[in-house]
Amino acid sequence: MASTTTTTPSRRNRSFARGFTLVEVLIATSLSAIVMVGVLTSTLMIARNGYLLNNYIDMEKQARTALETIAVDARVTKSVSWQRASDTSPLTGIILTDPDGVAITYAYSSTAGTLTRTEGTKSRVLITGIQSLTFSAYKYADATGIELITPSATTLTALNGVTKMLQISLSSVRTRTTVVNATNNVVSARYVLRNKVQTN
Repeated sequence: MASTTTTTPSRRNRSFARGFTLVEVLIATSLSAIVMVGVLTSTLMIARNGYLLNNYIDMEKQARTALETIAVDARVTKSVSWQRASDTSPLTGIILTDPDGVAITYAYSSTAGTLTRTEGTKSRVLITGIQSLTFSAYKYADATGIELITPSATTLTALNGVTKMLQISLSSVRTRTTVVNATNNVVSARYVLRNKVQTN
């Protein structure tokens, strides 16, 4: 008669074969959740910072291109014609006439938040998202040298005649619901109207 032998696993082998306990599973799940939250938070912050950086780059590019264009037109202009809504309103635009007699208009729209350049029938928006924009006119004075002109105290005809330099300062913004606003403040140099004769 054949005999059978039953082998009982040792206690050591049984300890290696057992699974995770509920406590171990809960701890592992909690740690995984913490790591995932950290990764998602970091990803979100990187995405937001990247979006803000793109906004700043875009605003800087627009402002730099616009100011360089205005500088070229201002330095060759032979006459200027300022624009404003009324005698007490701030300046909202300027018409520069080049040596060939071509009028180039720079107009600021507070409603649209844009600065537009128009030459003949061609118009191009130079800057968007403008919150505020100020045109400043300067003249040469014998006593004080360079002098800022107060537009509200000067008629447009007189202002056009005495203007020898102009300057632009503006504040632009980019907005988005999930990201803080990106704001860019720009003050141009004083552009000397080299070809224009100042009339006192």
